Amino acid sequence: MTTAVHATSAGQQATLDRIHRGLRRLTVPFPQFAGLAAAVRVAIDESVPTMGVFASGRLVANSQFTAKLSDADLQFVLAHELLHLALRTHERAVGSKHLEFNYAHDYIINDMLRDALGMGIPAGGLDMPGARERTAEDIVLEMRRNPNTTQARSRVWDGETVTIEIALSGGAPDAGDVLDAALERKMFPGSAEEQDKRARAIRDLAVKGLAMAAALGAMRGRGIGSGGGQQNVRALRGIYRTPWQVAIQRWLEGVSPGERTFTRASRRGADREDIVLPGRRRETMTLNVILDTSGSMSDDIPFAIGAIADFCEATGIDDIRIVQCDTTVTSDERLSPAELAEYQVKGYGGSDLTAAFAALVEDPRVTAAIVITDGDITYPREPMPYAVLWVVPGATTTFEPPYGRVVTMPKS
Repeated sequence: MTTAVHATSAGQQATLDRIHRGLRRLTVPFPQFAGLAAAVRVAIDESVPTMGVFASGRLVANSQFTAKLSDADLQFVLAHELLHLALRTHERAVGSKHLEFNYAHDYIINDMLRDALGMGIPAGGLDMPGARERTAEDIVLEMRRNPNTTQARSRVWDGETVTIEIALSGGAPDAGDVLDAALERKMFPGSAEEQDKRARAIRDLAVKGLAMAAALGAMRGRGIGSGGGQQNVRALRGIYRTPWQVAIQRWLEGVSPGERTFTRASRRGADREDIVLPGRRRETMTLNVILDTSGSMSDDIPFAIGAIADFCEATGIDDIRIVQCDTTVTSDERLSPAELAEYQVKGYGGSDLTAAFAALVEDPRVTAAIVITDGDITYPREPMPYAVLWVVPGATTTFEPPYGRVVTMPKS
């Protein structure tokens, strides 16, 4: 790790040394993040009220704030910043209100660490019990629905308790701890190319760390029940894939195989040296989704939208076509997983998806579609000219359509 050149005073150096020690100690409870901890570059800057992290892995800290933290609290805060890198908050916030999404991930990360470290949230950090079980999009929607009752507390505000509405409107001195690239170039002049290169390296380390976390069962806290562990790992967005996600991916690969090409040799028959089999050519794929926006789906839609983003990030799909429908098509648009944080749902009327199915029939490029519904719907009884996968939020379902495959999307 290197030190920013402007952090030169004796007091700042002592703070830097303490943070470096904290990062090394952090690898004991979280060995999966050893690579990230070693790659982080630390600098002291009093213009930052607490701590913050850039996508390039540069971490900046306020020395007075750091001095108030006990060693245990410092470990928690450092783990919090590393998890912003691991969960790719910087990327996820693109296309949404930056501070709003920052707060949503703060709630999730703090709840994860409270459970994993068995301690309270230090420095008056954002606190939403159970947040680790939810998607960031779901929490963003709650903040918008209840801005006057969702609390945003911080010790650096002298213990003052404020609402999310005040914080997000600029009524409290907080710009969040997920710092953007423009601010980094202002604070630490350098080329955007080098900045992007470091950000890509950090992203690769994050992917490796979370893959190890999933494999080792890390970040599951101190509990003995399996449910909490699964929820924590699910919050590590885009790395661990739940059974329904794996089922969807296998279904997609089965119904939408790529063209055979010798530019990518097949791994099948790898024991043969006398013949080379053609492999599948991987091309950019559009995920076609029919979203049931009937009134009975009102509680399930925020969860479903977050789940779509999770799945697309996990499988590398960056183009989503969502056709919303209650009794008519209320929206038909293409967007990226990041844009789902600002996604507007229309409808909440009846329950007839016929028009949505017909809209996809008109597009000859559609070979497969995922239908997210609670099953309480009217729909075409004849099979479609494209493969259909019915995804039903909830642990169990009695929905048995005459065609397609049905998988459930457990909400806990």
